[in-house]
Amino acid sequence: MDTRGGITQIQLEYMLHDQDAEPIALPFPLLEKITDYFSNELIIGRGGFAVVYKAVLDNGILAVKRLSNTHMYEEQFQGEVECLMKVKHKNIVRFLGYCADAQGNVSDYKGKMVMADVQQRLLCFEYLPNGSLDGYITDSPGELNWRKRYDMIKGICEGLHYLHQNNILHLDLKPGNILLDEDMIPKITDFGLSRCFEKDQTGIITENVVGTRGYLAPECYNKETILTHKFDLYNLGVIIIEILTGKKGYQVTIENVLQIWNNTMLDALQWNQIRVCAKIGMECTEIDPAKRPASMKHIIDWLAEIECTTHVNPEGGSGTRELLLVHPFALCFPFEPSKAITCPLQLTNNTDKHVAFRIMDNSMESSFLRLPLYGVVPPSTPYTLIVTTQKKEELKKEELPRKYIILPPFLNIRPFRGYTINYIRMYIDIF
Repeated sequence: MDTRGGITQIQLEYMLHDQDAEPIALPFPLLEKITDYFSNELIIGRGGFAVVYKAVLDNGILAVKRLSNTHMYEEQFQGEVECLMKVKHKNIVRFLGYCADAQGNVSDYKGKMVMADVQQRLLCFEYLPNGSLDGYITDSPGELNWRKRYDMIKGICEGLHYLHQNNILHLDLKPGNILLDEDMIPKITDFGLSRCFEKDQTGIITENVVGTRGYLAPECYNKETILTHKFDLYNLGVIIIEILTGKKGYQVTIENVLQIWNNTMLDALQWNQIRVCAKIGMECTEIDPAKRPASMKHIIDWLAEIECTTHVNPEGGSGTRELLLVHPFALCFPFEPSKAITCPLQLTNNTDKHVAFRIMDNSMESSFLRLPLYGVVPPSTPYTLIVTTQKKEELKKEELPRKYIILPPFLNIRPFRGYTINYIRMYIDIF
């Protein structure tokens, strides 16, 4: 590894603002200077074998990662540099350079002054002001709305897909290793445990898997583990579930994830995103690696299909925008024999035209609701609709449904009698 770093601070600043600049060797004195000689006041992160410092330039800010025990973690340093030199992607933290230096220091050893070499191992990255995703895992949707959470999930997936395309396993993917820039775009970092595959290699046999408890795939606890891309998929699934629920270690079903977001005003596309992301998270965290998605490409394609399947073009038109917002997402009807139960459903028209609608039951069985329902929502106006169940005779105890839940609407947009009509076909699930 070349350690002859002759770059100056001005040149480093030019590199920072040149997105096409390649990572290079950096001199230790320069990294000392821009971190104020590794001042404790500039520490922005600390891990098991490294400390990260904020480095202030005249025209920019960097992050400098300094290994704490260079002899013990030399292998991790070499592996991290090897991986980082290969990657350049919008969802991977940008790598600017490295320092592998040795300095002769005089110290007292058993009463004698001895000259000893002190190894310095450092990495230099772009600085991301919003810290790590770990600080944003919260169960309050208001803290981080669904649009931002979905963009994070999609960005993490795209970054991991890029790594796998380049035969790199991350092996320590977790919220603390995902940083956020000023626009909350996620960027994967910390490649200290990563492994680079040969082109046709599909796995690495190891007896020593290191990682973070709670994110490690179950197969890592075997005496002999074969590391494959399925290992990263398990980490990804845990992260997706945490972003969806705002909780760590949460056992999910699609229904309880949807219920978490029930009091949030979302459109049909967003409900579909939540449903698909929940399914991806659940499949990725399957105990059996064979039951996890086949690859990151499979997941990327799955996310791309959401936009294609949620909206249907108007006949004779070219747009695919949402006409009505539906709230709440789930309608719950407690069952009472021989009694009709009502529940309000709000439709909001955000367009400048009248929107006609029809609500139909999309299931194959007879509906417990009085459907279809028709109406017209004026421009820029909320419209409250009363949905009513039909009266049912006394049933056997084991046949009594506990509640009826209307799952996400599928919107089929067509013109109707001079208006734009929005058919809202409700999926009905009973449990």
